[in-house]
Amino acid sequence: MAKGIDLSLTKSLADFDALLERAIEMVITRELAVLRDHPNSEWRFQVGKYVEIIEENEAESAMFWIGYGWEENEKRESLLWLEFDAKTCPPKYWNKVKKLAGTSGKYYRKVGSEFAQEYMNAWVHFFLKEEYLKQFYDTSIDIKAQEEILTGFINEVLEKIE
Repeated sequence: MAKGIDLSLTKSLADFDALLERAIEMVITRELAVLRDHPNSEWRFQVGKYVEIIEENEAESAMFWIGYGWEENEKRESLLWLEFDAKTCPPKYWNKVKKLAGTSGKYYRKVGSEFAQEYMNAWVHFFLKEEYLKQFYDTSIDIKAQEEILTGFINEVLEKIE
């Protein structure tokens, strides 16, 4: 079994990208597509991917960002989160996502919402729970276990907004 990848911001970013690609492919609740040409994909400080939820017969599809390490929790551990942006989320999804603020699930801890006056924009963030976060960042973990945590997290969030 392959050893888990080192998820520090200075190491193994290509490995994280590959892990995230595999997790996205394994998500069973929705058809997803990585957005490689999204304008913000060029921001160098971002570690993660923009992902589109593909909807048949829908004019607008929702998009989310999944990434890690920009911020740290109170224990100074890097975070892993999934985020919806009001600017890229159709009302049908945005209304469901907003209602989840303050709730928690198996994989995600309390959902947070944010509004930035300077950008006149809002976001809803789903953060991976601490017990899974510790496992996910443990380099002695099996890479398959990291993949299962990431896939389970994405699946759970998408199931909640269906």
